[in-house]
Amino acid sequence: MKNNSLALSVYQKIKTSILSLEYPPEAILQERVLADSLGVSRTPVREALHRLSQEGWLKIHARKNIQVRSVSVEDLKEIFQVRRTLETAMLNLIFNAKLHRQAADVMSEHISQMKDSMDNLYSFISSDQNFHSANFSVFGNIRFQKFWNAISEEMIWLGVMAMAAGKERFPRVLADHSAFCSAVRNGQRREAKKALLAHLDDTELILHKHMVAMDQALYDKKMS
Repeated sequence: MKNNSLALSVYQKIKTSILSLEYPPEAILQERVLADSLGVSRTPVREALHRLSQEGWLKIHARKNIQVRSVSVEDLKEIFQVRRTLETAMLNLIFNAKLHRQAADVMSEHISQMKDSMDNLYSFISSDQNFHSANFSVFGNIRFQKFWNAISEEMIWLGVMAMAAGKERFPRVLADHSAFCSAVRNGQRREAKKALLAHLDDTELILHKHMVAMDQALYDKKMS
């Protein structure tokens, strides 16, 4: 039981390091270095790396070359297609069920948490993800929540990338969220949907520009 708990702890720490970009996309990881830094033997590290590989976060190449997965423009496009579909559908369900004020109360709590965690990017984005999850948790459809949770960690990962690409986005994100929350609270369905989609479009555009710039930098490096 103790060994299982240790393996889980190591797994969670490595995954958090990936999501927070401590281990950025395409970073090379080594069992020995990870074990030393976490103060554990290689066995729980090996188990954690295997699990992360199965989940698609790591690629294990020949000779045990371990690399954090990359993210492509196509990945970005697909994730935001799913987000728009799920979030707009859930927004309509919240209004139809007259749960919009309850959802707005939950959103307000998460906005406060975001404001309190502006000095910690990972905590800020985790609270941001909780904000976007508010309608799902209030509505309570377990199957909708499962669909949402399936991309939740990728959204945190991309969210950290978006904020890291431009720290000036902190006040912009808070303003976007406040506008959406206000429209939901006031029963303004059309305005709420407009605010939500504008926020998602803006985030996707920033990430797209960031990825194109990263690809160009990598290409220039290879050509030099």
